[in-house]
Amino acid sequence: MSLIWILDTGLYEQKEIRALVELSANVRDNVYHRLQRTFLGEVNSKTQNVVEVLVRCHIELSNLNNRLVREASLLPRDIYTNPEISNEARGAVVDLKFGFGPMPRDLANKKIFFFDIDNCLYKRSTKIHDLMQVKIHEYFKTHLALTDEEAHQLHMNYYKTYGLALEGLVRNHHVDALEYNAKVDDLLALQSVLSYNQDLRSTLLEIKKNFDYFWLVTNAYKNHGLRVISLLGLGDLFDGLTYCDYSKNPIICKPMKAYFDNFLSLTNIHEPSTLSFVDDSEINCKAAHDLGFGRVYHYVELESEYQKLILSSDFASYYGAGDGTDPTKIIIIRDILELRSAIERVEKA
Repeated sequence: MSLIWILDTGLYEQKEIRALVELSANVRDNVYHRLQRTFLGEVNSKTQNVVEVLVRCHIELSNLNNRLVREASLLPRDIYTNPEISNEARGAVVDLKFGFGPMPRDLANKKIFFFDIDNCLYKRSTKIHDLMQVKIHEYFKTHLALTDEEAHQLHMNYYKTYGLALEGLVRNHHVDALEYNAKVDDLLALQSVLSYNQDLRSTLLEIKKNFDYFWLVTNAYKNHGLRVISLLGLGDLFDGLTYCDYSKNPIICKPMKAYFDNFLSLTNIHEPSTLSFVDDSEINCKAAHDLGFGRVYHYVELESEYQKLILSSDFASYYGAGDGTDPTKIIIIRDILELRSAIERVEKA
C-alpha cells in the first residue's frame, strides 16, 4: 500500500499521518545522503542512471513530505469536551496540542514542566482522595471477598509496594483494570467538589511564560485526568498528557523508571536537567530527582506529612536544608499557589 494511495483515500488515523510525516522525512534524507555520496565518486555511464533515479526519488519524496506536513497541519487536535459543564466556560475544553504524544522529533530537549494531577492541582481538602479511597476499599472488599481490615491492609500494602493499588490487583488477582476504572475513578462525583480555579489558572499562566510546554503525568487513567483538568478550568493550558494505561499488563506507573522513560521519550527529552517536575508523592519526587530532573517540587499540603518528611533518615540527601534555596535538591512547597514564588526563589539562588 503506497503512501500516496493512503493520502488519496483518507484511510489513516491522526497518529498514523504524523508517523508518516517523520517516515517520509527520514527516507528522503537517507536518499539525499546516498545521492551526496554518489556525487563524491566519479560519475560515469554506470553511475549516471543511479544518479538520475536518486534525483527523481529525492524530488518525489520531498513533494510527498511537503504534502504530508500540510495534511498533518489540518488534523484535528486531541480535544476533550466535558459533558458535566458548559463548554463555554474558560478552560473547560481540554485542548492538548500534542495529545498523548509523541511530540514531533524536531521539538527535542524543550524546556518542559511536568505536572502531577491528583492532590497536586487541587487540595486534599476537596476530599477527592477520601472519596477515591472509599471506592477502592469497596472494590477490594467486594471483588476479593475481604473484611474491612483485610481490605485496608492489602490496599495499603499494594499502594506502598507498587505506587498504585490497581497494579497489585492486576498483578496478583488478574483484575480487569478498565472495569476497575469504570467502577472507581469514573464514578467519582468530581463535579460536586471541583470547580473553576482562577487563582491556579493565573499562577500557571505566569509560570508558563518561562517554559516551552506544560505536560501532565498521572497515575490515573486518561478519563479521570481529562475530567479534573476540565473542571478546574485548565484545559487550554497543557500541551500533552501521559497517563497510566490500564489496558496494558503489567501496568506501568510512577515511580517506576519505565513510566518516566516513557514520557521522556514521548517528549523527546535526552537531557532531563532542563526539566521541572511537581508531585505530591514523596516517592515520585525522589524518582524524578534520581533521574536528574533539573527542578523537582514536592507539594506537601498536610502538616502531619511535612513533620514526618523532615524527620526521615534521608531528608538531607534529598531535600538539603529544606528551605528551597538549593536547586540541586527537592524543593518543598506547602500550597500549589506557592509554586511560582518557589521557582523564582530557586532561580535566584
